[in-house]
Amino acid sequence: MAAFVEARRSGVAGPDATAATDDRHEALDLQLAVLDRLVSAGDRLAGWKVGLTSGARRDVMGEGFRPFGYLLQSRTLGSGAVLGHDRIGSCYLEPELCLVLGAPLRGDDIDPAAARSAVRAIAPAFELNERRLGAQADDCTTIADGLGNWGIVVGPEAPVRSALTGTTVELWHDDTLVATRTPGDSMDDPFLSLSRLCALLHRYGRGLEAGHHVITGSFCNLDVRRPGTWRAGFSGIGDVTVRFT
Repeated sequence: MAAFVEARRSGVAGPDATAATDDRHEALDLQLAVLDRLVSAGDRLAGWKVGLTSGARRDVMGEGFRPFGYLLQSRTLGSGAVLGHDRIGSCYLEPELCLVLGAPLRGDDIDPAAARSAVRAIAPAFELNERRLGAQADDCTTIADGLGNWGIVVGPEAPVRSALTGTTVELWHDDTLVATRTPGDSMDDPFLSLSRLCALLHRYGRGLEAGHHVITGSFCNLDVRRPGTWRAGFSGIGDVTVRFT
């Protein structure tokens, strides 16, 4: 566990950062132990990511299996945040929708409609990821490492709406449009993802709290190779920006 704690802090995973198991649920348990260690050292839990919800990565670890990763308060940033280009090693970013909880949500029998009722707002967001592990890391080690999350950047909140997979995102780097994506059927419905997250957390005696942020799947991903400003515009929801110097 100590090796994963250090990897999260330093951005580099040493040779001891291995899950040493091929059981995905044991790997999630290890991830939660790392989270608890970071919280006991003074950080706070800001929310969760739901992994493997979009594109070719869906079901890659098993049909319907959507592992979670934790989000730290110290790395939950507002739109317009400025980061040094060397702050995050081997950084790549993903525009994602962020569900903001307005009420606690717990249990293994929460359907998507009930999950939606607990959501206060939707916000445009970036997930900032870093490649802490080697390219040959196995699935369980990737899970234990928190699915590569470094942090998130969250834009202004917007009202809850339906048909979120029909949202179009335009991703800009400085003045250049680099991607346009409308996921449609290639992405799990975010409220389904939220209900699945709730059920999986329940297995470990945990749940979602009011104020938690939940990111629900990547629209696309691009490496951050040089300084510049990234902006993602989500149709009908709003924009989020982050600048690397």
